Amino acid sequence: MKDRLFDEKRGSLGKDFINNLHILFKTATIHDLKNVALNSTVDKAIEFISLLLNSEDSFSVKMIQEHLFIDDVKIKVSIENFLASMFLIEEMKKRGIGSITFSTHLSPDELKRFIYAFINTNLKSSGPFDELINKLESLAITRITIDRIKEDAEHFDHVLEDSREMAKRIYFKTLSAASEIMESAKLKNTASIKKAKRLVQSMVDLMLHEESTLLGLTTLKAYDEYTYNHSVNVSILSIAMGQRLGYHRRELGELGMATLFHDIGKIDLPLELLNKPSEFTPEEWQVMRTHPINGVKTLLRLKGLQEQAIRMIMASFEHHLTYDLSGYPKLATPRRISLFGRITTIADCYDALTSARIYNRTPFIPDKALSFMMKKSNTAFDPILLKIFINVVGIYPVGTLLLLNTRELGVVTKANQIPVNIHRPRIKLITDSQGNEIDGEVIDLSENHYKSIIQSLDHRKYGIDISKYFL
Repeated sequence: MKDRLFDEKRGSLGKDFINNLHILFKTATIHDLKNVALNSTVDKAIEFISLLLNSEDSFSVKMIQEHLFIDDVKIKVSIENFLASMFLIEEMKKRGIGSITFSTHLSPDELKRFIYAFINTNLKSSGPFDELINKLESLAITRITIDRIKEDAEHFDHVLEDSREMAKRIYFKTLSAASEIMESAKLKNTASIKKAKRLVQSMVDLMLHEESTLLGLTTLKAYDEYTYNHSVNVSILSIAMGQRLGYHRRELGELGMATLFHDIGKIDLPLELLNKPSEFTPEEWQVMRTHPINGVKTLLRLKGLQEQAIRMIMASFEHHLTYDLSGYPKLATPRRISLFGRITTIADCYDALTSARIYNRTPFIPDKALSFMMKKSNTAFDPILLKIFINVVGIYPVGTLLLLNTRELGVVTKANQIPVNIHRPRIKLITDSQGNEIDGEVIDLSENHYKSIIQSLDHRKYGIDISKYFL
């Protein structure tokens, strides 16, 4: 238990340090070595280095199979640090670096010299690693050392290629691709969606074999309306619904793409409006309701849509129309909403209700979100599709915190697909009966008749980060 807590603390420190390094590299590309703007970030980095040394002589930031480690402790990727992690991994790869080692008595000045040596490496040279080694030697940098990427990368049991690791990598790469495309579109630059199409197809392939792993990642929630993980979550939930509807692989890919960019129209809205902490005024709601039409205009500018264009445009235009057409934008002539549009409406609303977003500043816990949606069946939502969605996520959706009759707490990891057992999902135990945190076993409640569900709980009230059980 102590070792696990130590690793969690070290992993958390490592995450903060990686974020700090990212800021440091970005700042150094703008300001020169003597600029005071760099000082506070350098000082913060020195603080993290001191904490990570923890009475040792040195520690290393390692890159193994596209994962970052602080020595042997893996840095978990989250919404807050995925850009920083991806940046550092890519920059280390470009220079052929497998690890960076920081030693005691490192001064701010030496750290600065290393940062500038790193960013000014000629990546087009025949050997960027050797060039950087020579630079470090000439600049008398001895307390930061680098090692090459090993061809036979060290073996770590916890980075073996399994479905969970693959799902996380695909999730965050899709998140990165979506954000790049939307930011490019926001600047009115030409953006290609080919990379996103490949990643969505990877999500489809994984969903066909390991649905619960991807659904677990939809528990990642950002408290910023302008963060794109909502779009990835809606894409995953929609693909899962499409799979139940019998869609073929290509159709699932088209559905995933349509829902990934359903909210692209929000790039034209003011950031202060998207993240406004209080309720909208009628005038502000009027502006907010322009985003489906803005989305159509933006999608028409993207490259590589081809035959997917119509379905993507319909998902963007229709996702707030509602099943009975009482939503927005208003139609001149009533018509039936497309199947993609009806699917998007359900997945979008569910993820919005369970996140701190504009539609719901205080999020619902998953099963209460479903109850709320069921009350709007046949008005806001297609009743048949909503039942299919509930079959996908279960009446206790993945990520729900449950109190058991044994006074233990468990987190739902997989819904039970057998209708008679839908109320008895698979769960991971996270506390014992006395409330002590444990790394408990995963049990199938349909096979364990000694344990039963008393009620679902709001994990936020107990300070529990549900997403960590899926990362």
